This record gives sequence, C-alpha cells and structure tokens, in this order.
Amino acid sequence: MNIKNRLSALKSPNNKAIFWMILGGFDFATMGALIHALGSECDWLILAFLRMFMSFLLALFLTRRAGLKPFLIDRPLLWLRSLVGCAAMIATFYALTELPISDVAVITESRPIWVAIMAGFILGETTGKRVWLSIILGMTGVVLVERAHMTDQNIAGLAAFLAAIAGAFVMVLLRKLRDIDPRTIVAHFSGTASLVCLLLIFILGRKFDFTFLGNPANVLMLAGVGLFGTIGQLALTKAFSIGEAPGVAAAGFIRVGFSAGYDVLIWQHAFQSATLLGVALILGSTGGLIKPARNGDAAQPVREQPDKKPQEIGAG
Repeated sequence: MNIKNRLSALKSPNNKAIFWMILGGFDFATMGALIHALGSECDWLILAFLRMFMSFLLALFLTRRAGLKPFLIDRPLLWLRSLVGCAAMIATFYALTELPISDVAVITESRPIWVAIMAGFILGETTGKRVWLSIILGMTGVVLVERAHMTDQNIAGLAAFLAAIAGAFVMVLLRKLRDIDPRTIVAHFSGTASLVCLLLIFILGRKFDFTFLGNPANVLMLAGVGLFGTIGQLALTKAFSIGEAPGVAAAGFIRVGFSAGYDVLIWQHAFQSATLLGVALILGSTGGLIKPARNGDAAQPVREQPDKKPQEIGAG
C-alpha cells in the first residue's frame, strides 16, 4: 500500500473511531489512576459525585456555547443510556478505590465481547473475523498483563464485571443515539449521574468531608479526574457515533495498556516478561483493527438514519 492509500485509510469512519477510542482509553486510564490515588483521601461515592458534577459543568458549558440543548426530555433511549451509564460509573468508581487500576481495566475491558454479542441482536451489526481475532488477541493480552495480580477478589471484582456488562450496553445504545450531538449526550449523562450520586449519598448517610481539598495536590488530582473523565466520555461517544460497535469496542483494550503503564510507573508494579507480551498483544489487537480504506470509505458515513444527521464535535 502506498503512502496515499495509507493516508486514505485513516480517513475511513471506522478508523477515525478507533483513534477516538485510543484517545478515550488514555483519558480513562489517567482518570482511573487519579481516582485510585484519591481513594485513600475521600469516600468513593463523594468522589464519584464530584467527578460527575465537574463533568456536567464542563459539558453544560460546551453545549451552551454550541447552542445545543443539554437535556432532551423526550428521548427514552437517552435516559436509558444515562441511567445504565450511571450504574456502570458507580460500580467502576467503587472498584477503582479497592483494586489496582489495571485489574479494574482488565475486567471492564471484557466489554468488546458483550458488545459483539449485543450488537448482533440490537443493531444488526455483524462481527467479522478481523474483529473476533482482535478480541481474542486483546483478551489474551489482558490476561497476561493481569495474571500476576488477579486473585479471588471480593465484591469489588464483581462490581467491575457488572460495570463491563452495563458499559457494553451503553456502547450499543450510543450507536442508536448517533443522531444526537456527543456534547448533549455527555451533558445529559453527567447531569443525571450527579443527581443519582447525590441521592445515594443522602440515602446511605454519607458525610460531605472536603478536608482532603486542603492539600493542593488533591485539588489538582480532582480537577484532573473531571477533565480527563469528560474528554474521555466525549471521545467514547464520538467513536460510537461514527464507527461500527464491535470493532470500536475492541479498540478499548488499549486502556489496559495505559493502566498497566501507570501501575508500573507510579505504584512500581513489577513488569514481567508475560506482562510485556500482554501489552504487545493489546497494542497489536488495536492496531490490527485499522483497515485499508476501500473505494469510497473515506467519503461514506456508517449507516445513518435517513431523516437525521449526526452533529459532530469536531472536524474529523
């Protein structure tokens, strides 16, 4: 393939979606590292509320600036996406404060398998051999990365698994909601999640203790949680608005590689040869999803609804 064809391949909708997923994977891994670091300083449910409320404020600013509605009351699927996403977020936050971030990543990134199954029933999107091979390579990679850490974990491991199932359903719903601007979807989700977290805080009798904010480092980390979480959510939403669900979901394995890197660099988890092989398989599984563009791929969007056009958050 010559250089012109290679550049053309990068312009296809599915390949663009994969690059958005790589960006989102880095953002979510960074957010996870910050949450894990703050877990010993703040109640995890308070932390979840603060993360979602900061994301809501940022998403609200972006939607208002673009002249968009942050809430669409008459879209049942959007409400379902927000509520299921809220459940996945709460389960993930709890797991991140109890387990190493790469352990959480490896469990939650089993989502591509569930997406591949759900997409066939709900979206009618078939999963080709290339995507299934990527899923197999990626899952093999995450097992190798995590085999030294995974044990018979308690409820935190179960929470991460439930987050994976819920997250997969959210990804499929994002394909159904691709006519809605990603900023509106994120604003709706983060606003709904903020209210749910606040309700749980009062129901469970948790106390708002903000003394940890007396440390400037904690303030910066909390700001980073909100910033990286919002960017990651926008990137994820963008990816599923333009790419087919099974292949895009499989690109999410890259988050495990980023998370493993943080575990090594920050928490000094040992890098074994099996871990290096696992990271290589993860990177290879993601890179293998980038396909040469066929004639017209770059110009033709993925199947869109005939009466609505998706509003994108940026130019390609």
